[in-house]
Amino acid sequence: MWRSGRPEVYTYDSAAFDFGAAVESIYKSDALDGLRPYRPMERLTWKTDQSTDFHAAFYQQFDTKIRSLYRSFVKTLAPEVLGTDEYCFQRVPTFRIHFPGNVAVGEFHTDGDYNHRDGEVNFWLPLTRAWGTNSVWVEQEKGANDYAPAELDVGQVLVFDAVNWHHGNKVNETGSTRVSFDFRCIRLSDYSASGLRTVDAGRGLWIGEYFDVF
Repeated sequence: MWRSGRPEVYTYDSAAFDFGAAVESIYKSDALDGLRPYRPMERLTWKTDQSTDFHAAFYQQFDTKIRSLYRSFVKTLAPEVLGTDEYCFQRVPTFRIHFPGNVAVGEFHTDGDYNHRDGEVNFWLPLTRAWGTNSVWVEQEKGANDYAPAELDVGQVLVFDAVNWHHGNKVNETGSTRVSFDFRCIRLSDYSASGLRTVDAGRGLWIGEYFDVF
């Protein structure tokens, strides 16, 4: 069970949970790390980092191609991490794509800056190899600004306290696109309906809107 707040890596069966193949089918691609923008793209900001054509396609086809696999994955991994079967989880995960020469997240931040609450546990799942400047960079000590890249392969998940630990992206200089998604879970013992909404999309941070339960 994870309780430390520190970044920690878990593993899963990537053959049983082949998110890469599901996302490849959305983009009709057999190499996610070779995806490139369809048109010239300015550096993404916190206001635009969910607004690319790739994001639109992922969310539009989520119900038909991802949702069932995603829910099964959460149901398999979350109890191991949280130490309980009583939790809520992000209904639709947040999609990220980190093109060479750009960022996937517009700024270094904590999720608390965006109205997320203590008790949320962040799961960051790359669908391509993540290393160096194409990965997420996370503080190694809370508040220390001592960032290091999370170096993960497909089949690994980074779990950390994104509400309180700063994290973000550097400009991708690897030449390889990183595709990932992340989601949040919270133990029901830590949950309370705050009435707050996400800053970007205005979704209510409560069960029935942003969060769901099994």
